[in-house]
Parts: sequence; C-alpha cells; structure tokens
Amino acid sequence: MLGQLAGLRTRMASLRQGCGDLRGLVSTFTQSCQCSLNEARGQVSWALGALSAGAAGTQLPEEQQRPPTGCPGRLLELKGNIRVLCRLRPGTPSSLVSSEPGPSGTVTTCYRGRQRRFRLDWVFSPEASQEEVFRELEPAVLSCLRGYSVCIFTYGQTGTGKTYSMEGPPEDPGIAPRALQSLFQEMGTGGHHRVTLSMVEIYNEAVRDLLAPGPPERLAVRQGPAGQGGIQVAGLTYWDVPNLETLHQMLSLGRSNRATAATTKNRHSSRSHALVTLTLRTAAPPRGPGTAGTLHLVDLAGSERAWKAGAAGTSRGDRDGAQRLREARTINRSLLALGGVMAALRARRPHVPFRDSQLTRLLQPALGPGATAVLLLQISTRPEDLGETVCSLKFAERVGQVELGPARRCRAPRSGTPSSLSTDTPLTGTPCTPTPPPGSPPSPGPDSDSSSALGTQKAGGS
Repeated sequence: MLGQLAGLRTRMASLRQGCGDLRGLVSTFTQSCQCSLNEARGQVSWALGALSAGAAGTQLPEEQQRPPTGCPGRLLELKGNIRVLCRLRPGTPSSLVSSEPGPSGTVTTCYRGRQRRFRLDWVFSPEASQEEVFRELEPAVLSCLRGYSVCIFTYGQTGTGKTYSMEGPPEDPGIAPRALQSLFQEMGTGGHHRVTLSMVEIYNEAVRDLLAPGPPERLAVRQGPAGQGGIQVAGLTYWDVPNLETLHQMLSLGRSNRATAATTKNRHSSRSHALVTLTLRTAAPPRGPGTAGTLHLVDLAGSERAWKAGAAGTSRGDRDGAQRLREARTINRSLLALGGVMAALRARRPHVPFRDSQLTRLLQPALGPGATAVLLLQISTRPEDLGETVCSLKFAERVGQVELGPARRCRAPRSGTPSSLSTDTPLTGTPCTPTPPPGSPPSPGPDSDSSSALGTQKAGGS
C-alpha cells in the first residue's frame, strides 16, 4: 500500500510538471507566432530597401547595412533544448580536426584511428569574429528584457579561448561586453528598467563574492525555504547599476579579484568558475505585472586533466605546484558533477544531483524548467590537444540533448521592493545588502581611482 502511494505521488508530481510545461507552451505560442510574423515583415522590408538602394546606385544608412536581428522569442524553442555552439581556436590547420561551419554544422575528428562526426547547433570557423559569435547569441540576450531567464556558459580546456570569447580585449570585446551594450541600448529606446548585478567565483569549492566592499570572503550556499525553492547565498551583495559605464567598472573590479595562475596551457589561466548575474526588472505596465528577466554569464575553468595543465608531478617543496594540483582536481570534480546533472536532465530522472558541487548548486535556477541555456564550446585543433577536444565534443553532444521545457517568463510582483529581487535572481534568497558607508575599504586589485568611482555609485538597496 505504501509503495502504491509513493508511486502515486511521483505520478502526480510528473503530471504537475507536464501541466506547467503545457501552460508555458500555450502562453508562448501566440507570442512566438506574432514574433515570427514581425520578423518576416522586417526581413522583407529590409530586402526591398536594399534592392531599391542598389537599383538607384545608393547605399543604405550604416545602421541598416545588415538585416534586422531576429525576434528574441525565436531562440526560445518549444522543446527547450540547450543550444550548443562551437568555436574553433585559430591556429595551424590539422588533418585530424575538420569542420563544416554554419547552422547545424559538424566537427569531424580522427582520434586513435577512429573517425567521429559531431553535429552541433552552430559551428563557427576559426576565422569567425567576436561580432559573428555575438550576433548568434543576441536574440537570446535580448529576451531577458521580456522576462526570460537566459544562461550562456563557455566550456573547454584551458587555452582554447573561453575567457577571450566571454570577455575579450578592450579593442575587440567578447560576449559579455557586447551583451551589456546591446541590453542598455535596447533599454534606452523606451520603458523603465532596473538593473541589478552580482558576481561570484567558485574557487576550490569556496563561493566568493567578487564585488564585496572588502576582501572576498567565503559565502555559505543553502537551499531556499520550503515551498519557495531557489538558492540562498548569505551575505552576497547585489548592486543597482544606473548606467553602462558603471557596469563595466564593476565587472573590471570583479575580474581583478578572480583567482588566476600560470599553467603549461596558459600564462594567466583562470583557476575558478566565474558567474555574473544580471537581473533586469521592468516597471509594471498599466495592465498586468512587470517582468524580471535574468542573464547568467558563466566562464567555466579549464576542463583538461591535471597533468595536461602542468599540475602533476610536483615535488614535496613545490607549494605552487601542489596548489595547482589541488585546483585542477577540484575543477575536474565540479565539471564532473555538471556532467552528472546534464545526464540526469537528459534522462528526465526525478532526482537531479544539483547538490554534488557548489557549481551545480549555483547553476540550479539557470538550468531549471523554463530557462533558456546556451553552451559555447571552445576547442583546439592542435594534435596534442586532440584527446581533450574529443572529450569536450562528447560532453557538448550530450548537453545538446537536454530539454529544459518551454521557456517561461518571470513576472515581477506589483509591489516589488529591492529585497524581492531575491526571488528572481539565481543566487537567491537574501535581500540586497545596504550601501556600505563612505569609509568602507574598496576591493583590492584595481587602481584607486577606479575603486573610488565605484564607491560613489554602488547602491545595493535595502
């Protein structure tokens, strides 16, 4: 009898999940159709304008040189699969790794005498620019303004260009700077938005606040209250961001506090996972509540084995080498836990092991039902990296089979207060911390001018 009751509870939970997915599907269907029609009209209008300009021997204005971007809802596929994009690091062409760039592109490898072809949602050529990569991600980024939760994370071994693609140099910015620029440009065209920022790193399974007013401290991660769900990170700071300039300053401050070290693969290798979370809350319109979308930008540490990072074979007195070895082992354990989560999600198991690592615990809201996730895989074509390249492609292939369900918009309560942001952010559960007093010491790392500028603009409302 008890066994039958337990089975009935499981079926009821499954039915509730199915009903929720169906409601999300119905609510987004009409909107998706309208977006598709609007996109088609825009494309046709642009094509006619380009033809008219060509016939008249003139050129379109600079801002109209390329077709209009697709509707943000287009990427929110009804099945909710995690989209997998692949970018090859520029270098000497190899006969062991070849690619067919474009949508539904392929990467073919020849490893240990076996040829294998991997088909991914999009494959970029080694010559692809930062702008080309972001152009494919921009619709998903802009959907945050309509209340969707979007997670973009980079994966691959050290030295393949993960941080370059996510951040990029000042003269050729990557995904994060371009996404922020695009969001603020879109927000400036109309409506009222409130932007809140948090930034953490996971270093040796310790969660550290990279935007804390003092030195980064270890934070405790707990499950949210019963019935509310979510994750609580006690003491994590959330900052109100008034403009793009302030946002870039704060991100620069966070990057300077991140743990890095030299390995055989990279002189400035990131030895931690970094998670940037942006919450975009819109004011409530006359009819109905406002929305609270979130954008998660995740730069994962390198996925290679310890000896590949130059962390193995350390002597007794080599403290730095021992530290690199510990870092590599911890990184691999957390990425293994991420693989376990993806396997459980793909198999639709009733229990998903999010608690196996701090990384997966923090990613739980970003990989939950109704979220939109995009994996940017970075691979190398060098023969000595072929083993790690194949492992990364296998992981990406499995991730592409994960279904998160139809994307759902997050509604903001009408009486939203700064503390209510905790219910919409991934690192959720605690109110925004109060603004530190003027005498609080700045975070170490950046120059004093940058720190003082930030100090006058921090506004973590309470």
